[in-house]
Amino acid sequence: MDGFGATYDLVTQLTQKSELERFQRDRRIQAKRLAGIELQREQIARDVENVRAVESAAREFQGLMDEVIGKLKAFTDPGAGKKTAA
Repeated sequence: MDGFGATYDLVTQLTQKSELERFQRDRRIQAKRLAGIELQREQIARDVENVRAVESAAREFQGLMDEVIGKLKAFTDPGAGKKTAA
């Protein structure tokens, strides 16, 4: 994971809303004063939602990177986007 730390940090910038929601869910779980299996069920449900949000953010990040790559290629090779007449 160390090799992807910087990328993970960028992806998590796109998950700020879900991070807040996760902390709010933690507070609700604590307020219920659950234990054992019920506590674990709540925590797993919370974590599943969080993982889905990170997965969605990773796809969004990948799309952004694809867009940046396309723009960089066009910038470094202005003729690449032009069609030549045959």
